[in-house]
Amino acid sequence: MANWEALLGDLIEPNLHPILVHFAYALSLTAFASYVLAAVSPVERWRETLRPAADWMLAFGAIAIVLTIAAGFQAYYTVAHDAPSHAAMTTHRNWAVPSGLAILLFAAWRWTGRTKAASGIFVTGLAAAALGLTVTAWWGGKIVYGYGLGVKSLPQVTGDGHDHDHGGGVAAADHDMDPMPDSAPTADVHDNADGHHDTAPTSHDNSDGHHDEDSPSAIPAPQAGSPASVADAFGEALKAGDEAALRALFAPGAVIAEGGGAERSFEEYAGHHMSNDMAYAAAVSFDLKDRNILENGNIATVISQSEINGAYRGEPVHRQAMETMVLKRDAGVWKIHHVHWSSAPITEDHEH
Repeated sequence: MANWEALLGDLIEPNLHPILVHFAYALSLTAFASYVLAAVSPVERWRETLRPAADWMLAFGAIAIVLTIAAGFQAYYTVAHDAPSHAAMTTHRNWAVPSGLAILLFAAWRWTGRTKAASGIFVTGLAAAALGLTVTAWWGGKIVYGYGLGVKSLPQVTGDGHDHDHGGGVAAADHDMDPMPDSAPTADVHDNADGHHDTAPTSHDNSDGHHDEDSPSAIPAPQAGSPASVADAFGEALKAGDEAALRALFAPGAVIAEGGGAERSFEEYAGHHMSNDMAYAAAVSFDLKDRNILENGNIATVISQSEINGAYRGEPVHRQAMETMVLKRDAGVWKIHHVHWSSAPITEDHEH
């Protein structure tokens, strides 16, 4: 049984969507081409052969589209991704649903009148639906070959991180929008301009909005075992890709929130956006600009503001980020119970 499950897992890795989508697209486009050929063919025998063939291809294409969209939604909510790829996935979905529904409607319309030749209105409408399906297919290829979604191995990432909106100093993944810094590690921690936690470095205070590498940091170095040191350790572990170190910093039921969503345990975070956050943190730099610590007994809140700079996946990153981290002390040890990131691009107005 275990071997069978392993074989099945490899067979549908990461899911059935890539398999089904080819049938949906090929059958729909071939059906459209057959209707056109049947309409313009001067040979009656060809017209009589192509029409029923086109009807059947459109019918099977509609069935494939239903299965493809279902598998596509399963992939949308399960495949690990970062913020830029999330935006591409959403665009792909927004083209897929209406164009797929249009194909279904045209298939139903044609099936009810299949005894007659396809009308010009029908063929024109099917052409528009097929065009929408072609744009959908293009975006599908983009998220695989442009963003590497659903593949097991990628080249070393050296560019701009995913747009995960984490608001501290470390780069976390904000699926929907801007990246934010997360904890405040060193000055070159990652720059999550695209939606990651901002690992805020402590090298210098750029109060005027520019990097001043020669000026000393206005933020005091955190004491060992303090809430600030935990925030810094978080950013450093993320940048180093050290899952064990990250795990040791979190409480079991910690909530990692960004971009309007949340992962409600470290296990959930590790299975989804952590790897993308690590790649982003390693690619960019975080410059810690400001930090406020609110401590009351065994509960502390660390609010870190950082500037992210660098490049991720070939695109420049220049963002401001906020990370809010809530910690609880248990048996003298501070543990992370909640992290929230948010970020926004830095414009000329912010530079002054």
